[in-house]
Amino acid sequence: MGAMHTWPASLQAIVTLVLDSPEPMAIWWGTDALQIYNEAYAPRVEHNGRPPSLGEPAAEHWKDGWAAVAPQFARVMGGQAATRHTNCLISVERDGRVHDTYWTYSFTPVHDDARAICGVLVISTETTDQVLGARRQATLDGLRHRVASAETGDALVAAVADALPLSAGDLLHAAIVDALDCSQAGGTTVAIRAQDVGVDATLAVAFTLSPRLPLDPAFRQFLEQFTLLVAGARRRIDIDAQRRIVEAERDRLLLDAPVGAAVMVGEALVYHLVNPIYAMVSGRPAEEMVGKPFVEVYPELEGSPVHEQFKAVYRAGEPYISVQPTLVQIHRNGGTLDDRYFTYNLSPLRTLAGEVYGLMVIAVDVTVEVEARVEVEQLNIDLQAAAQAKDEFLALLGHELRNPLAPIVTALELMRMRDRVTDREQVIIRRQVDHLTRLVDDLLDVSRITRGKVELRKQDLEVQEVLARAIEMVAPVIEQKRQTLQVQIAPLRWHGDPARLAQIVSNLLTNASRYSQAGGSIQVRAGVADGMFGIEVSDNGIGIPAELLPRIFEPFVQGERKLHSAVGGLGIGLALVKNLAEMHGGSAVASSPGAGQGSTFTVMLPLSEGGDTPVHAPGQGRTPLLDRAGRSVMVVDDNIDAADTLADMLRAYGHRVTVAYTPETALQAFVNVDIDLAVLDIGLPGITGYELADLMRESGHNAEVRYVALTGYGQQFDKERSASAGFAAHLVKPVDPGDIVAVV
Repeated sequence: MGAMHTWPASLQAIVTLVLDSPEPMAIWWGTDALQIYNEAYAPRVEHNGRPPSLGEPAAEHWKDGWAAVAPQFARVMGGQAATRHTNCLISVERDGRVHDTYWTYSFTPVHDDARAICGVLVISTETTDQVLGARRQATLDGLRHRVASAETGDALVAAVADALPLSAGDLLHAAIVDALDCSQAGGTTVAIRAQDVGVDATLAVAFTLSPRLPLDPAFRQFLEQFTLLVAGARRRIDIDAQRRIVEAERDRLLLDAPVGAAVMVGEALVYHLVNPIYAMVSGRPAEEMVGKPFVEVYPELEGSPVHEQFKAVYRAGEPYISVQPTLVQIHRNGGTLDDRYFTYNLSPLRTLAGEVYGLMVIAVDVTVEVEARVEVEQLNIDLQAAAQAKDEFLALLGHELRNPLAPIVTALELMRMRDRVTDREQVIIRRQVDHLTRLVDDLLDVSRITRGKVELRKQDLEVQEVLARAIEMVAPVIEQKRQTLQVQIAPLRWHGDPARLAQIVSNLLTNASRYSQAGGSIQVRAGVADGMFGIEVSDNGIGIPAELLPRIFEPFVQGERKLHSAVGGLGIGLALVKNLAEMHGGSAVASSPGAGQGSTFTVMLPLSEGGDTPVHAPGQGRTPLLDRAGRSVMVVDDNIDAADTLADMLRAYGHRVTVAYTPETALQAFVNVDIDLAVLDIGLPGITGYELADLMRESGHNAEVRYVALTGYGQQFDKERSASAGFAAHLVKPVDPGDIVAVV
């Protein structure tokens, strides 16, 4: 090229520009493309120990790629305008090997002083990394897309082969091999194991690499990512295959399950499986359900609570077990809406990644059980209503039976005081009245006890004294039948209800006398046995048939025994014995060798210590409400006989008595007469005795008067009500004359 001062001015100027530029630039001068380049361009031609090539032909240094560049250079030298070439493949020798490289460059003509084209300005940038990176990413994207749809090992092999052409410049071949068969890799063959990229699989991918690319870190990263996609797909295929086996076994078990079972998939809850029982309780053939969403199978349930619950389990991924039966209204077998009750067990189905993909439904039709329970509940309500009606009837019956007894008892007392000629007749009447009174009391007691309305009034007591009173109560019945009574009672203090203990013994003695012939023998024994307080009543009467023994303590059970009885009964005395014994924590049992051989009844009660304050029965040790004789008493009762006889008896004891048969006449008399004590019948016509007492108080007269309730209702509730109404005493008809006299 000669000395620089001999160069054309235009060349000198452009060379100065090139040398001063920080960008890699070169000038190829003349038809031989003699090189003039700057410092930034030098590494491209002065590498691997090669000497500087200033002034030498470019073809000498770009010989492997000159065939591609030479025509482009020649066209510009021939007068063509400047050209630009993007990402062109240029073979370059590096490290003793020819490598494929990629360049973006431009050729701009350089003129001499005569404006003739004498050379080319070369501005170039190597884009090998960008081109290879984009090509490899495209390969990985294509591979990812292809392996995603592979469901078998063969499909995975085909996916790899299909993606290989996308990286033809990098890979000559790629194959899936066993991890144990890749130990011979070397040279242009590289094997990457699945475990090397963190996938638990026994495979490797063997690559045959292009010899024109170096195995640098970027290339190796590409191979590892390629292997990761293949190994991950293989792992998924193996897991899916295993899952299909498990699901097939699950489906088989669900199809044979003894309950309704179904599998739903997807957010639309599409039926994947329906077993015969689920189809039966749903009222739809299974083949018409599988493959259809829930709302298509059950359009009538869209938005219903059961539909919302199914969706909630799918979305939240939390299992659900119904505690109570769920009402579901569905069309079964093409019919009208049918009320069915189900219990559900809903379990979300998950992929290995933990994502919910469906539901397993266990449905049990409990319609029959629910309807049966409703019937039982209604039956219980009906039974409770019947029991309530029975209790109200018994209370009313007791009241109505006691009302006529009241004047009879009072008249008897007057006869005793005035007439000694009819003593025998009085005894008979008294005995029958007492018997009728006990029947009424027993009838009401058994009702109250069975409802738990009776409270025991326990106290420390002498057993001999209580049993002596019980024997005294039954003595007239035993004497009438000329029966023999043998008594053996050990001295004993016991803690219990004296009235109920006497009731137990008197009922047993009455039962023994009733079912023993005239002149029969009855024995009573009481004492401590086996750490318990025991009472035994035996007789030599008609006995108890074996078939009757298990039910002898049930209310109203008498069997054929009543046909032989000289004294009738309601069949509730023994029921009271058993209930009262159990209320004390004891028991009652019956035994008999058989019909005609007598019977024995044994009551065992626990021994206990301590006691409550004694509660006295009416007429027993009570302090009279008025401690002076000659009181002014008002008797109000719509039963004229009862009122008159009670008034006559009180007058016989020296009291002044005012009688009224209606509330109106009672009020008139109350404001005109000084009254100390008002005995009021509670069941008055028009208003109750409680209301009458309120009116008397409001009148302002007789402010110090005491009120006594006289009624046929004797339950604890009635006594509590009269006490809360301000009554000083509550007397139950028929009233013992001694009780009313003591109150006055």
